[in-house]
Amino acid sequence: MANTKFDRIFVVDDDTIIHTIQKLLLQEFFPENFLERYDDSTRALDILISMDEVVKEVLVFLDLNMPILSGPQLLDKLQQAGIHYNITVYVLTFSNNPAEIENVSSHPYVRKVIRKPLTREKLAELDIINP
Repeated sequence: MANTKFDRIFVVDDDTIIHTIQKLLLQEFFPENFLERYDDSTRALDILISMDEVVKEVLVFLDLNMPILSGPQLLDKLQQAGIHYNITVYVLTFSNNPAEIENVSSHPYVRKVIRKPLTREKLAELDIINP
């Protein structure tokens, strides 16, 4: 399953166990990409804002609820920064709060909100995998 559509792929989640499982699963779907893993959303934000001009396509799997800087806060700060690249964000959550999910779903960078855990089946349904 080769996929070179994205220049950079980020996994941003503060839960170490979930994070590790997601990264292993994503490596199966994106074997040619290095997956950048961040458990600190502020650090991920710094990296996302400071990427150089050669980056054109970025994929982010983002936890909704994180300490210090939540998923929606990270997205708002990223939008305010005026990034130069195309970004596709999939928000991952255990939340059952419809208002919270609806709010983040309406963000322009968010393609879809996915209930955790991320699975092969859920990944296969997304339009990010090259044939």
